[in-house]
Amino acid sequence: MSEFHFIDAGSGSKVHSVVFALKTPAAGHTGLSHLAEHMSFRRSHQYPAAHELFTANTLLPVTINATTLAEYTFFFASSEKANVLLDAVNYLYCGLLNRDYGTDEVILERDGVIFNELAMLEANSDYALNAAIRLTDTNKNAYQHAGGFTQTIGSNSIQALQDYKRQWYQPSNITTLVYSNSAHFFEQCKEVVTALSEKAALSEKAALSEESTLNRNASLSQHASQREHSHLDKEASLDAQTTKGENESIRHVLTWWFPQCFLNGLLQQEATLRLSTVAGLENTLIIDPEINQQGNFAIRLVTNEAMKEVASELSIEALPKLSQNLTHKLMSDDYDKRLRQLKHVVSACLASFDIRPSKPMPDTDKHAEGVGAAIRYFAQLTDALGSNKCAAKDCATKSAYLASANKVSLSYLGALPSPEKSVALERIRKARKDFSARASASNSDQSLLIPRLTSKYRHFIALEHLPALPRLLRPLANKTTNLKRFNAEHIASHLTPFSIPSSSITLESASLNPDSGYLASHWVYRIAFYQQSRLQAVLAHHLFWQPRTSGECYALGAATYENNLFLFGASDTNITERENWCHKVLSILS
Repeated sequence: MSEFHFIDAGSGSKVHSVVFALKTPAAGHTGLSHLAEHMSFRRSHQYPAAHELFTANTLLPVTINATTLAEYTFFFASSEKANVLLDAVNYLYCGLLNRDYGTDEVILERDGVIFNELAMLEANSDYALNAAIRLTDTNKNAYQHAGGFTQTIGSNSIQALQDYKRQWYQPSNITTLVYSNSAHFFEQCKEVVTALSEKAALSEKAALSEESTLNRNASLSQHASQREHSHLDKEASLDAQTTKGENESIRHVLTWWFPQCFLNGLLQQEATLRLSTVAGLENTLIIDPEINQQGNFAIRLVTNEAMKEVASELSIEALPKLSQNLTHKLMSDDYDKRLRQLKHVVSACLASFDIRPSKPMPDTDKHAEGVGAAIRYFAQLTDALGSNKCAAKDCATKSAYLASANKVSLSYLGALPSPEKSVALERIRKARKDFSARASASNSDQSLLIPRLTSKYRHFIALEHLPALPRLLRPLANKTTNLKRFNAEHIASHLTPFSIPSSSITLESASLNPDSGYLASHWVYRIAFYQQSRLQAVLAHHLFWQPRTSGECYALGAATYENNLFLFGASDTNITERENWCHKVLSILS
């Protein structure tokens, strides 16, 4: 059964927070753990509305969210209202245990919502570079990227999702952390979670039998359809994994792996600047702060000078072999000499640093106080966030640091394929039609479209609970007026770089990935005063959230900023219709 931990918030705290911590190992670069997180919010038998999460976060005094890391996923909720939070806990836990999904809703979340999220990130040059490095890295220390990439996320089948949740989304693998000033509230949380866990245990055998029957039937009915679309999917996959050598140069990547206890020291501004200077401003230095399964992090050096001799067509899978077998054939003696000199100079610079080991803690600055405190408590309790016990025991020595500084691996880097080729468009179009048809059919049963939390706590619904507009969208909001209410721009120009966590990097310095053919936009719509009177009803209606639930965008919602109310969307692929949609949805639904 679940473990429970109470974290006393003290008498001065009014907010209660509950965090569910699950061990969810990354499955290579597939992003399966990321998909499982998203689908846990999609719906459950007890909460059948696909927009349950969005209406609660928008209209009720509660905040519900989750984050997936390399080895763990954290689901959390916070509120000053204990009764609302208890029902939010019930909603979250039901979603965690649910494995009953329709094929269309998995496709819409995977190939729509998550794909839009990943493509938005990969449209940034720094993130795209890091993604390309990870996709071609076959070193024993290589990262397994929990979030997945646009080239890999579509490989996750509904069966793989169900198997993953069956293995990892079990009560025995869920730790419940309660941050509160009330021991009574902690006991109430235990009662809710324990009751759901016991109910799940009792019905597990019946659920497994029913799930097996459903999967067999689905396999028979979908066999012809899969045969029809298999060629299209195969072509999309091949397109995503091919790099034209004649158009794209292949560069060298030097990698140093260090125990995580040296991360904080190497991230200091002085060390980063000295490394960049030694490496050469024409080359790209990356300190990747993620901790891998061995408890190490990577320092990468990507050479600016490309290997021009390769003119044939190369696949991503061939690059590691190329790295191992053809180095001397493909590099001139002069270039080989310069590369060896670069390795020596950077290794010598790393070895010269007096880096003091320190125990890294998870970055929880973006979370609410109670959620951050619970995650830090969990990290200390279990040494959970990537810590390796053997590495932790041995890393705090100068010899361990020097050994890492002098051990370098070499790989080759090709361009990250354009994301629009890596998703089967016909598959998601069909899923949207099926999803819309199912939604229309369910109109006869309105109870399936009514979010349970906002329905139960309708007396708490108020526009004052609207969240603040995301910072990324505030420049767009600043340019709206009463006459020009809608404003949009193509994604990526303001994305934070993923790969160089230096304080000298600002939002404005992130550059657009020129190789990305992904077309999507962020947008805001300033709501007029006369449109606000029925805004609560609009935000509670399933039709408002349809662009999000059908996978057209990564994020959708309503928010406050500078004494104005806004509708907003992020990574929206249907931007040409969105302004007109804003006018219609505010008038028709109200």
